[in-house]
Amino acid sequence: MPEGDTLHNLATVLTPLVGQRVVRLEFPRGHASGAALIGEGIDRIEARGKNLLVSFSGGSTLHVHLKMTGVVHLYEDGESWRRSASQAVVILGVKGFEAVCFKAPLVRLLKPGRVKTDRQLRALGPDLLGPAFDGHEALRRLRELDAEELGVAVMTQSAVAGIGNVYKSELLFNRHLDPFALVSSVGDDELAEFLAHARTVMQQNLIGSALKARGSRVTRPGRDRLRHPLSVYGRLGEPCFDCGTMIRMKRQGAQQRSTYFCPSCQPSRPSER
Repeated sequence: MPEGDTLHNLATVLTPLVGQRVVRLEFPRGHASGAALIGEGIDRIEARGKNLLVSFSGGSTLHVHLKMTGVVHLYEDGESWRRSASQAVVILGVKGFEAVCFKAPLVRLLKPGRVKTDRQLRALGPDLLGPAFDGHEALRRLRELDAEELGVAVMTQSAVAGIGNVYKSELLFNRHLDPFALVSSVGDDELAEFLAHARTVMQQNLIGSALKARGSRVTRPGRDRLRHPLSVYGRLGEPCFDCGTMIRMKRQGAQQRSTYFCPSCQPSRPSER
């Protein structure tokens, strides 16, 4: 599931494109025209929360949000695509490589200078995996969501960018925090510790880390984490590894996202601090 670490890892995978000139840029579903960018260089590929940004030498920027359905593959010249061409929404080619984005619902080509003024990108909160993550600002933005449930607030990208459904359930479990408690019931120290923990765990799942080199995303602490990488997510009705209580799942927020939790390890708390 695409979350902040997915996009940062993707930016790393796409590094062979950086510094090369564009020989192909197509939007098969008509999102934009890339003809004017042929011959331009690719200056930078970066992630901001769950957003991927490809910056071109002429100042334009390709913005992709994978949401729940999108994926990006990098192919060498002549390599067969692993998905149907009918699913392609962006094809970006340089000498020797081709990056293809499939089924991403949000694809935009931003004009020069628009990244700094774009409302959607400017609204993003501090990126947990950004090189200069501002924990104080993230805490301040979470405090503005005191009336929201904690599981909703930590997934609000305008407060803190990068946490998706898997990390939401896993990180709150790790800190023994009730996902359905109001943010107002959680102290500043607890929120700050949660943010620090979230950054640490997500960094461990970046390409190049010891855990990532061993396999897929790992959120569970302890010696058996490689055998059981997730504590609660997707484990409805199974026993908690820590206490044996059956894991539960409830839908949460306006989008009714699934939240997995252990009712014993994450006890409910009063609504006010």
